[in-house]
Amino acid sequence: MRAPRTLRGRLALSATVAAGAAVLVLTGVFAVLLDRRLDAEAENVVRSRAEAALATVAVRPDGSLLVTDNERDTALDSSIWIYEGHTPVERPTGGQALQRTADQLAGTDGRLLRKEEPPRSLFVSLGIHQGHRQVGTIVAAVSLEPYQRSARSTEAAALALGLSLVGLVYLLSRSVAVRALKPVTEMTRQAGEWSASDQSGRFGEEPRPGELADLAGTLDAVLNRLAAVLRREQQLSAEISHELRTPLAGIIAEAELFASRPRTPEQAVQAMASVGEGARRMERILDTLLTAARAESADARGRSDPLAVARQQGYPVETAGAVPFVGADEAVVERVLAPLLENAERYSDRVRLRVTATAHGVHLEVLDDGPGVPAGAEEDVFDPGRRLAPQDGHQGTGLGLGLALARRLARSVGGDVTCSPGPGGRFTVTLPRA
Repeated sequence: MRAPRTLRGRLALSATVAAGAAVLVLTGVFAVLLDRRLDAEAENVVRSRAEAALATVAVRPDGSLLVTDNERDTALDSSIWIYEGHTPVERPTGGQALQRTADQLAGTDGRLLRKEEPPRSLFVSLGIHQGHRQVGTIVAAVSLEPYQRSARSTEAAALALGLSLVGLVYLLSRSVAVRALKPVTEMTRQAGEWSASDQSGRFGEEPRPGELADLAGTLDAVLNRLAAVLRREQQLSAEISHELRTPLAGIIAEAELFASRPRTPEQAVQAMASVGEGARRMERILDTLLTAARAESADARGRSDPLAVARQQGYPVETAGAVPFVGADEAVVERVLAPLLENAERYSDRVRLRVTATAHGVHLEVLDDGPGVPAGAEEDVFDPGRRLAPQDGHQGTGLGLGLALARRLARSVGGDVTCSPGPGGRFTVTLPRA
């Protein structure tokens, strides 16, 4: 037999099996108690018959027995034996097997004997006394067949009632399980609809039983994490598409122009250099975006020496005192600095770095001698795709996403990137201590 595949089916089956086991045990106990009760009833009946027969027997002075038939009926005679000593004085007709069993009880007093072979009967002996001497015996018998038929019919009725009860338990338990699991079914349906069309749906704080309330809270937390992952993926895809559009368009234009007409060796070298610069630009963008994605999803942030990373960038580095390690991988620190340094190079002739320690972290400042950011626009420069002065003649290869990526990457490790107004460019990277 295969186990049910649904939880409500398994709950109903478990309740039914438990009820069936209980019915079997109770039916068995009932059968034992019923047999004992019927045995006691049969014993009372046969003793009553024996005592009634004893009242019809008188003892003569010489010790012989006198039986008065007028007080006994036919039914009594059919199951009564009267013995004087071991000699039968009166006995019912027929049944040699019963006669042999009754003969075994002659001369005894108060003995019970059960005959298990058909016809099943219960015998009892009752002594006839003269003074202290037993002069005779009365043996009475009662058939056990009626009692056994009553026991079998009663036990069969009890078993049928128990089976009906088991069937009722199955129906009720399945109904209760369906009703109890209805909120779970509804939650499953809602989750399926949300996954297909509405990722913002949540179960919320609606009144539910304690276990379902815990389940709803857990599922809401899972849905929130999945939504956050989906938003990050969508944002990463949009950023990659947005930032790579310009260098990719430049590479395609150079390739089409190169194929459209003959080029001198100098022009070919210049075209290949332009293509290579565009490819390197795309590589840096992809590295920064992927590093940001890994940093946002990682539990361990790593650690690195910010002063060593700053010196590896190839610009003058200023510092004052010891600089502690920061809680970010070296690759993350490099990717945060790269867009800031590229932006500084684009707008100035002299770029330098300053690394200082604070009570809670480390500052890496990117300084240049360019025009800087106008007062009031310190936050505008971090808007994705935003350039403050597109007509200034500094035509970069991107669309203004580098600063936004730098801030996002710094914040992913618990830091930040801020800007101070000019003259002179000044961007500050703040990273937490390791």
